Amino acid sequence: MADSTPMSLASYLKSEFKPIDMGIDDLDLSNEGHVQWWRQGAAAEGASVEDLVMSLPHLRVPVSKGASKSEIYRRLVLAGEPEDPGAQRVDEIFRDPSGVQVSIREHPAGDLPVLEFSDRADFERAFRALGSRCEPVDIPTSVHALYVSGLPNSVRASELRERWCDQGGDPSSWPEEMKRLRASDPTAFHDRLILLHPAPYAGIPSERVDPSLDDAGWTMKSQALRLEHEFTHHATHRILGSYRLHVHDEVLADLMGFTKAIGRWDADLFLLGLGIDGDRIVPGARLLAYVQSLSEGDLPSLLPIVDKVARNLESVADLFLSDDPLLRLRRMLLLAGNDLRQMTDPQWPAAFRACPSI
Repeated sequence: MADSTPMSLASYLKSEFKPIDMGIDDLDLSNEGHVQWWRQGAAAEGASVEDLVMSLPHLRVPVSKGASKSEIYRRLVLAGEPEDPGAQRVDEIFRDPSGVQVSIREHPAGDLPVLEFSDRADFERAFRALGSRCEPVDIPTSVHALYVSGLPNSVRASELRERWCDQGGDPSSWPEEMKRLRASDPTAFHDRLILLHPAPYAGIPSERVDPSLDDAGWTMKSQALRLEHEFTHHATHRILGSYRLHVHDEVLADLMGFTKAIGRWDADLFLLGLGIDGDRIVPGARLLAYVQSLSEGDLPSLLPIVDKVARNLESVADLFLSDDPLLRLRRMLLLAGNDLRQMTDPQWPAAFRACPSI
């Protein structure tokens, strides 16, 4: 069982990102195996919502308390059985099937399937089915995206087994073959993907971003911001070995998202999006989702740290305005090597800019 003891501020501020002992150009960031499977299946041109549901039987499991331990979940999601009497029909799952889009989006850390839902209820259904094992978790109204990793895909696993046997593999040796496949590709039997729903990012009004920007334009930019934000989580997870609901992760992801989507980093805009108003946390703030491991008594002490980090980033944000995605990724990985405490130092921006690897 995970340790639920609240962290002290000093412990919370420690980075969980693992340093990489080679340059990014030496890393193998080719697409993981599941991406091609999606490209040829549910994300292929002309694919239907039914193709998506058949690829992810999690969506056919009714969302309910205890669903993750239910027989229907075991049969459809874990065992890969094609049917169960309690499984929902495709036409019962989404309120707006025409608003469900599946595509493969490119990123230097590795492409991913992206599922977009125009209807909020459909996004929440997918969030619970794919991100919470069909459990009825609460989803804050400010949440409109999710990076999912480690999603079991029994459909793809069954196809891999069938192909291996057709090529002469001994069915009794399949467990050993599974171990070999997992060792070569962590997504051999588990998928990574991104869920998106269109809405103004973090509830920020369009006029606060740019007085000349209308609501539709801001929603479009918000979608681009969220996509880059979630891909940043994917990058730190895949390359640096960590992705947490944590302020450090959010600083990196928002920096990458804002600079790509609106071409600048605005500390006040970032703090507004987190729900920080000076020394006060506004009701329903996004920040609260990222400090659940922090001792409640230390939360007030975190706010000035986040403020200093956000303002220091204004002095280095121009480094992330490049049109070269790989250069942006390289600089983000360098930035991730600095913990939040380091990034509060008034001398930190100059030191970061002077880094030889920049």
